[in-house]
Amino acid sequence: MNNKRITMSAIAAAAGVSQSTVSLVLNGSTTIKLADETRRRVLEKAVELGYQHKRAEHLPRGPSARKIAFVFNGLTSYDPFLDAINACNERAWEADRMLVTFDYRNSAELTRLIEQEINQGDYLGMIFASSMTRQLAEMELSPQVPTVLLNCYLEATSLPERYSILPADKLAGYKVTAHLLDQGCKRVALIQGEPWMEANSLRLEGYRQALINHDLIPEPQWVRVGNWSLHEAYEQTRQLLALPQPPDGIFCCSDYMAQGCYQAIAEAGLRIPEDILVAGHDNQMLASEMEPPLSSIELPYDEMGKQAVDTLLQLAQGEKPIALQMKLEGELLIRASTRGRPVNRL
Repeated sequence: MNNKRITMSAIAAAAGVSQSTVSLVLNGSTTIKLADETRRRVLEKAVELGYQHKRAEHLPRGPSARKIAFVFNGLTSYDPFLDAINACNERAWEADRMLVTFDYRNSAELTRLIEQEINQGDYLGMIFASSMTRQLAEMELSPQVPTVLLNCYLEATSLPERYSILPADKLAGYKVTAHLLDQGCKRVALIQGEPWMEANSLRLEGYRQALINHDLIPEPQWVRVGNWSLHEAYEQTRQLLALPQPPDGIFCCSDYMAQGCYQAIAEAGLRIPEDILVAGHDNQMLASEMEPPLSSIELPYDEMGKQAVDTLLQLAQGEKPIALQMKLEGELLIRASTRGRPVNRL
């Protein structure tokens, strides 16, 4: 089994616990009291899935390079981007470093203090992160240490150059749509998030490209705005099912919206996957717990977080990464919601 694919998220889903719990167990943490049964279940699932948790070769413990700053601007408690922070923390720990997180909260004064702290402290470098994929007009924080951008990037003409780690969102949209088409769908609809968001726009591009490559013309009526809302996804699915030629496959740009899609399909007296196929995006824990389990593509935040730390370590050692911008691909997890060709009774 390919160990690179076995993430803490996968173990968490199999064990029925949070990723934070998995991290605590695998890192042998005793700071938080966990039930023995929980620890046993996590370790059993990790072994069963073939996960190998190896400490990296320890780097010199120089006093000027003990910490890594992780700077971001606000998160919600359920934001999938928390996976990236957890992955950064794990990889830093493996490399004998401490990840120190800073939330600058759009405050100029707080930004100034954070920058001062990083410049004066024993920081190896900084990971500047955004929970939303976006282009930066300029660096909002520029301490005098090596910097890697996570889930954001600068214009190609910006100086100094900054290395950035991003998700391959266009490829994700393409892969999910192509999968639905390969399963026999002829009319694939897309329920997107907020159109102004870059991640959403790229997934839409991938969706359209997959249709074109399968000799299908993208139909505007098949693309609906769900605004990342369960209720909006439910309403948009109802409207799609009321079309003279309704879709036989629906790609929801988040697993959360897919729940609303499921509800509308059930209320219409239709079945997944017998009558219509549904796929999601993010591969959150809820995807495997839905009925039927939802096919979904991973947001590669786990790998992105690890790559950000690895890139920073390269820079600190005087090595240059291969490319200024690296886009990581998420794995498509195929489950019951897209297995088998739909009967097309709509």
